Amino acid sequence: MLVIIHGWSDSSKSFEQLVKLMVAEGVVAGVEHIRLGDYVSLDDDVTFDDLIHALKKAWTDKKLPNKPRSVDMIVHSTGGLVVRHWMTSFFKATTNPVHRLLMLAPANFGSPLAHKGASFIGRAVKGFKSDRRFHVGAQILKGLELASPFTWALSQQDRFGGEEWYGPGRVLCTVLVGTAGYTGISAAANENGTDGTVRVSTAHLNPAMVTLDFATNPQKPTLSYQEAKGLTAFARIPEENHSTIVLKDKGPKSNHSLAFIKEALQVTDQTFPAFVMKLNNFSATVRASEASRRYTQAYQNTVVRLTDDMGAFVSDYFLEIFAKSKTEKSVDNQLTRMIQEEIFEKVHVYGDNASYRSLLFNTVVLDNKIVTAGIPLFMSVTAMPDIGKTKSVGYSTFGYDDIGSIRISQSLLLKLFQHDRTLLVDLKIKREQTDKVFRLLNL
Repeated sequence: MLVIIHGWSDSSKSFEQLVKLMVAEGVVAGVEHIRLGDYVSLDDDVTFDDLIHALKKAWTDKKLPNKPRSVDMIVHSTGGLVVRHWMTSFFKATTNPVHRLLMLAPANFGSPLAHKGASFIGRAVKGFKSDRRFHVGAQILKGLELASPFTWALSQQDRFGGEEWYGPGRVLCTVLVGTAGYTGISAAANENGTDGTVRVSTAHLNPAMVTLDFATNPQKPTLSYQEAKGLTAFARIPEENHSTIVLKDKGPKSNHSLAFIKEALQVTDQTFPAFVMKLNNFSATVRASEASRRYTQAYQNTVVRLTDDMGAFVSDYFLEIFAKSKTEKSVDNQLTRMIQEEIFEKVHVYGDNASYRSLLFNTVVLDNKIVTAGIPLFMSVTAMPDIGKTKSVGYSTFGYDDIGSIRISQSLLLKLFQHDRTLLVDLKIKREQTDKVFRLLNL
């Protein structure tokens, strides 16, 4: 059985062409039943939790199989988050009914358009499609926003949790995403490193996670690194945008798209590792061919969350990434300026919790100008309130000797900054109190 689930502001009708072409090309040969999923995404009151409970009910009502690895699924855009949330909420990795999961331009770590969708323009353009006039799916968009706590928490379930969800013997997951933006008036949505709607780096479901501990010993902070568990396949597809990758708008544009879709839906446990390697090699070739254009260069989506040692979110902070002189006794201002202007692309602060932020780094320029030159970088953080100013509570980060920095060597740079992926950075600092906050007086 094959189940297809659409994205935000879309419907199953958009995927009829995909089904017809897959049938004609023999992509789904042997599949007895195909189900097109429809869900409400443009209602401001509907949440991701509502969607997965409704999916669970619809699944039961239609008597879809619950046997482990008995169903293949194709998801587009937001549909990827819906299915991942549904799987991890109602099943274990060993009981999950999903066998092959093909993600076409998924928003696994959000979309740069999500916070714009809630604006007046979003309501005017997208809201008219809703059954409730001027609704755009505000709760869904909060989960889709870059650096959302929802996508962070979801990754802790299926990529960094106790169970291994993806790979041979589990879900055989393939992510395909285009590197071309929209044309015409829709090109207003295009941003560097995107398919017009999602970033190539946020589509990829193979994140890493790093913990930067400035709390235990602020002068000697530590770094720990964790790879995601399991194995997923990923390919960046030239010429495709967010719509053409699912055969809309006269897609597919690339000769590779349909071939990879077919392979993803027919791959086995035995052939999956080789398929992953094949797509990795393909992506590397595409990256090299597209490296001359800023738009199609490779980027890393770096999601930072700052909390203190008391577990409170810290919303006012600045993550510093800089270079030092050869003696490493002072900041190299010229090189640091280049990092800020050419490597660091942009930052997005999550609307409902400013401790979560998405930083976009151009990894092509980083490799060419920093990594290959063997130049180490340094990380530190400053945060408010400054205890030196409040004289009561806050963070001691502004003085030269208040807080140390973490040295990122060439080998560590290669690990921390990789093309087309998301890195989660869990940053912790120490909250302090002066003696005036609480006193015990002698009688």
